[in-house]
Amino acid sequence: MKSSIYLFPLNLVVFPDSRYPLHIFEERYKKMIASCIEEKKGFGIVAVVGDDLSTIGSYVVISSVLKKYDSGEYDIIVAGRGRFITKKVELHEDGYHIAEVEYFNDEPISYNPLLLEELQSRFEILIGKFNFTLEESFWDYYYAAEIKSFKMAEKAGLSLIQQQALLSIKDENKRLTYLIEHFKYMAKKLSKDESNKTLVLNDGYIN
Repeated sequence: MKSSIYLFPLNLVVFPDSRYPLHIFEERYKKMIASCIEEKKGFGIVAVVGDDLSTIGSYVVISSVLKKYDSGEYDIIVAGRGRFITKKVELHEDGYHIAEVEYFNDEPISYNPLLLEELQSRFEILIGKFNFTLEESFWDYYYAAEIKSFKMAEKAGLSLIQQQALLSIKDENKRLTYLIEHFKYMAKKLSKDESNKTLVLNDGYIN
């Protein structure tokens, strides 16, 4: 199904069901967010990788307006709701972009429980090895999540390119395998300080 949505390019990937805080300060995006609030609709976040705009992005809704400044800036929390492929992008008169998009979902959600078990085991061993502790709320949301790969990816220390690659995969078993291979690499190649830093850098998501 095709639809037209506002588009917000960022150095960020928001996964389905993830929540992320944003500070909106550019004039064009202040106008865009004001329109979203007034019209009670969401917008699309697409990652900027190098000089390229990703064609696969996430549709997000504004789950909370934390603060509106006198300058028109906003502190908001967005929540991922689904993924889309951009088909056509046009410039709005206020300076931001509008995209014609086609939404897509996973293939029927099923997964190999052995892969899920291995993923969690490797993750727990890794964070234990480097004395990294996650809040209980993370595990509460992880166990409750329908698609566990995306929740795990929030704390996996993935680069922007890796996050984008994971977002594009439609099969849960393939995503689980992708993350398992990533954790194998981290366990072998990264020192204590580097591993802690990599994990912490992706700690912008809200449980």
